[in-house]
Amino acid sequence: MERKEKDPSCYHWVRNEKGALFMLAILLLFVVTGSAILYSNAYFAQLKFYNSLESIYVRATINILNTQ
Repeated sequence: MERKEKDPSCYHWVRNEKGALFMLAILLLFVVTGSAILYSNAYFAQLKFYNSLESIYVRATINILNTQ
């Protein structure tokens, strides 16, 4: 039987699911998921802020109208 030579390059790590490509895909998944969660949390925090400002302005307008 012939002994198979090992590939000297790092390409053999990229070819299978145990290698770098799999790790890169998992890392990309976490980065994209984390970015999406961060973006949506920032968006909802901004909406909450604007809703609270709106209620403050409505109360101020009602107070101004009541005093006149």
